[in-house]
Amino acid sequence: MMSGSRKVVAVLAAAALAGGAGVGVAAGVKRHHAPGVMLQAAAQYLGIQRGELAKDVRSGQTLAQIADARGKSVSGLEAAMVAAVKTKLDTAVTTGRLTSAREQQVLARVQKVVGRLVNAKLAARPAAKARLLGVAAKYVGLKPKALAAELKGKSLADVATAHGKTVEGLKAALLAPFQARLDKAVAAGRISSTDAQARLARISGRLDTLIAKTR
Repeated sequence: MMSGSRKVVAVLAAAALAGGAGVGVAAGVKRHHAPGVMLQAAAQYLGIQRGELAKDVRSGQTLAQIADARGKSVSGLEAAMVAAVKTKLDTAVTTGRLTSAREQQVLARVQKVVGRLVNAKLAARPAAKARLLGVAAKYVGLKPKALAAELKGKSLADVATAHGKTVEGLKAALLAPFQARLDKAVAAGRISSTDAQARLARISGRLDTLIAKTR
């Protein structure tokens, strides 16, 4: 399972690629790393924790709106994000992994895409919700489209019980993939078991809301 900030990083990466900067950035900074660098730089400039910034972004706010709310300039935010990438590129030039000419080309693309990113809504991808609904449909015994049709005016709990399934069973089915990913992360030493349990508890709460919500 990806954490909140990692999800936003993934969306940032997708937005950067859509803006045409992904290939250029990848030449000097790993494609999956540059968006993380920009998100961290944005958090530092705005004076908040990266996780808090990710939460605000997932709620539907743009980086520009968050900056305005905190009394920070959008131009300053863009400059901080570009500067963070430039630092990485400078290191690549110093170590011979990138030429100065190529760095300038990459930076020109980064500057353009950052302008789009700060004004783009980077909320969680619809695919995440689609995957959850897919799991729910399998548990209930429906095709995803059929489940979507039945959800009009109803909750997942309503549909599950109407098909002779339990809400507890539905939640267990939805929670299982997250549990598996967390178990794998603990086994690999990426997170502690305590952290995994805390994350699972938060996910469990969100699933309760998702299951009870009427569409």
